[in-house]
Amino acid sequence: MFDVAIKSDGEILFTEIDVNKVQLLSPLGAVETVLDTFHMKPVAIHVNKDNEVIVGLREQGPPFPVHNFTVRQVLIFGNDYLRKNTLEVDKKGNKLFSYTFSIRTDSSNVVYVIDCLDNEENGRVVAVDRNGRLKLIYTGLNESDTFKPDGITVTPSDNIVVSDAENGSLHVLNPKEHLLRLQFISKDLSIENPHSLCIDSEGYLLMF
Repeated sequence: MFDVAIKSDGEILFTEIDVNKVQLLSPLGAVETVLDTFHMKPVAIHVNKDNEVIVGLREQGPPFPVHNFTVRQVLIFGNDYLRKNTLEVDKKGNKLFSYTFSIRTDSSNVVYVIDCLDNEENGRVVAVDRNGRLKLIYTGLNESDTFKPDGITVTPSDNIVVSDAENGSLHVLNPKEHLLRLQFISKDLSIENPHSLCIDSEGYLLMF
Protein backbone atom coordinates (compact mmCIF):
# COMPACT_ATOMS: atom_id res chain seq x y z
CA MET A 1 0.00 0.00 0.00
CA PHE A 2 1.33 3.46 -0.89
CA ASP A 3 -1.55 5.84 -0.08
CA VAL A 4 -5.27 5.91 0.73
CA ALA A 5 -8.08 8.47 0.51
CA ILE A 6 -11.72 8.36 1.62
CA LYS A 7 -14.60 9.56 -0.56
CA SER A 8 -17.64 11.33 0.87
CA ASP A 9 -19.72 8.14 0.70
CA GLY A 10 -17.19 6.17 2.74
CA GLU A 11 -15.59 4.32 -0.15
CA ILE A 12 -11.81 4.00 0.12
CA LEU A 13 -9.45 4.70 -2.76
CA PHE A 14 -5.93 3.30 -2.57
CA THR A 15 -2.72 2.93 -4.52
CA GLU A 16 -0.24 0.09 -4.17
CA ILE A 17 3.49 -0.02 -4.77
CA ASP A 18 4.26 -1.36 -8.27
CA VAL A 19 0.56 -1.62 -9.24
CA ASN A 20 -0.42 0.79 -12.04
CA LYS A 21 -4.01 1.21 -10.90
CA VAL A 22 -6.12 3.25 -8.52
CA GLN A 23 -8.47 0.86 -6.76
CA LEU A 24 -11.64 1.32 -4.73
CA LEU A 25 -12.73 -0.60 -1.65
CA SER A 26 -16.48 -0.40 -1.02
CA PRO A 27 -18.02 -0.46 2.50
CA LEU A 28 -19.08 -4.05 1.70
CA GLY A 29 -15.50 -5.12 1.04
CA ALA A 30 -15.58 -5.31 -2.77
CA VAL A 31 -12.46 -4.11 -4.63
CA GLU A 32 -12.54 -2.70 -8.15
CA THR A 33 -10.18 -0.75 -10.40
CA VAL A 34 -11.44 2.78 -11.05
CA LEU A 35 -8.36 4.17 -12.84
CA ASP A 36 -5.86 2.26 -14.96
CA THR A 37 -2.73 4.39 -15.25
CA PHE A 38 -1.11 2.00 -17.77
CA HIS A 39 2.62 2.84 -18.06
CA MET A 40 2.52 5.43 -15.24
CA LYS A 41 2.93 4.61 -11.54
CA PRO A 42 0.29 6.15 -9.23
CA VAL A 43 1.69 7.32 -5.92
CA ALA A 44 -0.10 9.84 -3.69
CA ILE A 45 -3.90 10.11 -3.79
CA HIS A 46 -6.38 12.58 -2.28
CA VAL A 47 -10.11 13.38 -2.44
CA ASN A 48 -11.02 17.06 -2.13
CA LYS A 49 -14.16 18.69 -0.71
CA ASP A 50 -15.91 18.41 -4.09
CA ASN A 51 -15.23 14.65 -4.21
CA GLU A 52 -12.69 15.10 -7.00
CA VAL A 53 -9.89 12.55 -7.04
CA ILE A 54 -6.32 13.90 -7.22
CA VAL A 55 -3.53 11.47 -8.09
CA GLY A 56 0.24 11.89 -8.28
CA LEU A 57 1.89 9.94 -11.10
CA ARG A 58 5.41 9.19 -12.24
CA GLU A 59 7.04 7.19 -15.01
CA GLN A 60 8.39 3.65 -14.57
CA GLY A 61 11.90 3.05 -13.27
CA PRO A 62 13.86 4.52 -10.37
CA PRO A 63 12.42 7.77 -9.00
CA PHE A 64 15.72 9.67 -9.00
CA PRO A 65 17.47 11.49 -10.49
CA VAL A 66 14.84 13.66 -12.16
CA HIS A 67 15.86 14.66 -15.69
CA ASN A 68 14.37 16.42 -18.73
CA PHE A 69 12.47 13.36 -19.92
CA THR A 70 11.08 12.48 -16.51
CA VAL A 71 7.27 12.66 -16.28
CA ARG A 72 5.93 13.81 -12.91
CA GLN A 73 2.28 14.82 -12.86
CA VAL A 74 -0.63 15.52 -10.56
CA LEU A 75 -3.96 14.75 -12.25
CA ILE A 76 -7.40 15.93 -11.14
CA PHE A 77 -10.34 13.64 -11.92
CA GLY A 78 -14.04 14.22 -11.46
CA ASN A 79 -16.23 11.96 -9.34
CA ASP A 80 -16.82 10.03 -12.59
CA TYR A 81 -13.03 9.43 -12.88
CA LEU A 82 -12.76 11.50 -16.06
CA ARG A 83 -9.68 13.71 -16.20
CA LYS A 84 -10.23 17.44 -15.60
CA ASN A 85 -6.75 18.90 -15.15
CA THR A 86 -3.10 17.95 -15.51
CA LEU A 87 -0.57 19.74 -13.30
CA GLU A 88 2.98 19.21 -14.51
CA VAL A 89 4.95 22.34 -15.45
CA ASP A 90 4.85 26.03 -14.55
CA LYS A 91 4.36 28.85 -17.06
CA LYS A 92 8.09 28.74 -17.88
CA GLY A 93 8.00 25.02 -18.61
CA ASN A 94 9.78 23.96 -15.41
CA LYS A 95 8.62 20.82 -13.65
CA LEU A 96 6.39 21.56 -10.69
CA PHE A 97 7.09 18.28 -8.91
CA SER A 98 9.89 15.75 -8.43
CA TYR A 99 8.09 12.98 -6.54
CA THR A 100 4.58 13.48 -5.19
CA PHE A 101 4.66 11.89 -1.74
CA SER A 102 1.42 13.31 -0.30
CA ILE A 103 -1.42 15.57 -1.48
CA ARG A 104 -3.93 17.78 0.35
CA THR A 105 -6.25 20.65 -0.67
CA ASP A 106 -7.66 23.70 1.09
CA SER A 107 -11.13 25.28 0.98
CA SER A 108 -10.32 26.90 -2.39
CA ASN A 109 -9.01 23.60 -3.79
CA VAL A 110 -5.43 24.85 -3.89
CA VAL A 111 -3.31 21.69 -4.15
CA TYR A 112 -0.54 21.17 -1.56
CA VAL A 113 2.06 18.53 -2.35
CA ILE A 114 4.86 17.07 -0.27
CA ASP A 115 7.47 16.86 -3.00
CA CYS A 116 10.35 14.48 -2.35
CA LEU A 117 13.58 15.63 -4.01
CA ASP A 118 16.05 12.75 -3.66
CA ASN A 119 16.68 9.27 -2.31
CA GLU A 120 17.53 10.74 1.10
CA GLU A 121 13.91 11.98 1.33
CA ASN A 122 14.82 15.66 1.45
CA GLY A 123 11.77 17.57 0.30
CA ARG A 124 9.63 20.65 0.14
CA VAL A 125 5.99 21.70 0.08
CA VAL A 126 4.68 22.91 -3.29
CA ALA A 127 1.29 24.60 -3.65
CA VAL A 128 -0.44 25.20 -6.99
CA ASP A 129 -3.94 26.19 -7.99
CA ARG A 130 -5.96 23.85 -10.17
CA ASN A 131 -4.68 25.64 -13.29
CA GLY A 132 -1.07 24.93 -12.36
CA ARG A 133 -0.19 28.43 -11.15
CA LEU A 134 2.48 28.21 -8.47
CA LYS A 135 1.30 29.58 -5.10
CA LEU A 136 4.22 28.75 -2.81
CA ILE A 137 7.29 26.60 -2.28
CA TYR A 138 8.34 25.95 1.33
CA THR A 139 11.73 24.36 1.96
CA GLY A 140 11.87 24.58 5.74
CA LEU A 141 12.77 27.25 8.26
CA ASN A 142 16.36 27.62 7.06
CA GLU A 143 17.57 26.46 3.68
CA SER A 144 20.81 25.26 5.30
CA ASP A 145 18.89 22.80 7.53
CA THR A 146 17.59 19.42 6.43
CA PHE A 147 13.85 19.33 5.77
CA LYS A 148 12.24 15.93 5.25
CA PRO A 149 8.48 16.51 5.24
CA ASP A 150 6.38 13.36 5.40
CA GLY A 151 2.95 14.37 6.68
CA ILE A 152 0.66 17.25 5.72
CA THR A 153 -2.83 18.44 6.50
CA VAL A 154 -4.84 21.66 6.09
CA THR A 155 -6.88 23.21 8.90
CA PRO A 156 -10.43 24.61 8.51
CA SER A 157 -8.87 28.10 8.41
CA ASP A 158 -6.56 27.00 5.55
CA ASN A 159 -3.37 26.93 7.56
CA ILE A 160 -0.98 24.17 6.51
CA VAL A 161 0.54 21.78 9.04
CA VAL A 162 3.60 19.79 7.95
CA SER A 163 5.44 17.14 9.95
CA ASP A 164 9.20 16.68 9.67
CA ALA A 165 9.95 13.36 11.35
CA GLU A 166 13.69 13.76 10.81
CA ASN A 167 13.74 16.82 13.08
CA GLY A 168 10.75 15.85 15.24
CA SER A 169 8.89 19.03 14.37
CA LEU A 170 5.63 20.48 13.10
CA HIS A 171 5.67 23.50 10.77
CA VAL A 172 2.48 25.59 10.65
CA LEU A 173 2.16 27.95 7.66
CA ASN A 174 -0.48 30.27 6.35
CA PRO A 175 -1.37 30.28 2.63
CA LYS A 176 1.10 33.14 2.04
CA GLU A 177 4.01 30.95 3.21
CA HIS A 178 4.46 32.77 6.52
CA LEU A 179 5.61 30.42 9.27
CA LEU A 180 3.11 30.79 12.12
CA ARG A 181 4.62 28.24 14.47
CA LEU A 182 7.43 25.72 14.70
CA GLN A 183 6.79 23.06 17.34
CA PHE A 184 9.49 20.54 18.28
CA ILE A 185 7.10 17.78 19.27
CA SER A 186 9.72 15.12 19.96
CA LYS A 187 11.49 17.34 22.50
CA ASP A 188 8.50 19.23 23.91
CA LEU A 189 5.72 16.62 23.74
CA SER A 190 7.63 13.30 23.52
CA ILE A 191 5.90 12.45 20.23
CA GLU A 192 8.26 10.52 17.98
CA ASN A 193 8.22 10.12 14.19
CA PRO A 194 4.83 11.58 13.20
CA HIS A 195 4.48 10.35 9.62
CA SER A 196 0.81 11.14 8.96
CA LEU A 197 -1.44 14.04 9.95
CA CYS A 198 -5.16 14.78 9.72
CA ILE A 199 -7.78 17.11 11.19
CA ASP A 200 -10.79 15.33 12.69
CA SER A 201 -14.43 16.46 12.51
CA GLU A 202 -14.03 18.49 15.71
CA GLY A 203 -10.94 20.34 14.47
CA TYR A 204 -8.33 18.41 16.45
CA LEU A 205 -4.97 17.55 14.91
CA LEU A 206 -4.28 13.82 14.86
CA MET A 207 -0.76 12.44 14.38
CA PHE A 208 0.17 8.88 13.47
